[in-house]
Amino acid sequence: MSFEFAGLQTFVDDELKDGTVRLLEAGCGSASNIRFGENVRITGIDISKKQLERNSVLDERILGDIQSYPFKPESFDAIVCWDVLEHLPQPKRALRQFARAVKPGGIVILKLPNVLSVKGLITKFFPHYFHVLAYRYFYGNKDAGKEDTAPFKTFLRFSIAADAIKRFCAGDGLQAVFYGTLDVSNVRWLQNKKVALYSYLTLKALSRYLSFGAIGDSDFVLILRKMERAELNLAGIRQIAVPEAALSKGSSRANS
Repeated sequence: MSFEFAGLQTFVDDELKDGTVRLLEAGCGSASNIRFGENVRITGIDISKKQLERNSVLDERILGDIQSYPFKPESFDAIVCWDVLEHLPQPKRALRQFARAVKPGGIVILKLPNVLSVKGLITKFFPHYFHVLAYRYFYGNKDAGKEDTAPFKTFLRFSIAADAIKRFCAGDGLQAVFYGTLDVSNVRWLQNKKVALYSYLTLKALSRYLSFGAIGDSDFVLILRKMERAELNLAGIRQIAVPEAALSKGSSRANS
């Protein structure tokens, strides 16, 4: 399923236009959704060896968990995490790791389902085999769920709703600089299935009405920029020095 968020590519181009970009692909395939130009060195991390081996664009491969891997502080100009956080039992730990690993002035690009949406709530509360059937029926992927391929087990914590991420990451010196939404009803595969499309739109409209507008579009992209050192010092934020031992134990802020 392809999502193209208006203005996203232009924003990323403006942010990363100077010099070689040290990019972390947090979850294999994340970087394929945005163009990063020729002057990019990509480090990929995934818990799946098969996923890493399939990714031919990586300059460096790390077999590890983004919730706990000890990245070198300030080692990346940009981090992209596309449709990954919803699969983590403790996504806040990953966000803290990103805040530590990205350099001041660098950006963290997050794309994920909106838990406060019809799609998000169905994804969160329906069993995994339902997701597999959906991939096979709607996307026409007969091999869905086989050989380490999507869909993967989903947690989709309420702690990774867009506003919750903004609040949490502000405490680690990451400020929201870009936000965009897109709804699954705009994607071609659903538009070609009229009964499913009209059923979805009816359910979305009813849900928005009953929730007083709290239910929104199905997916969002959020870009966070790390404050410069002077700004971090003024704000009293010291997240760069968070010891790995503390992360491994899980602080109260790092738990989902």
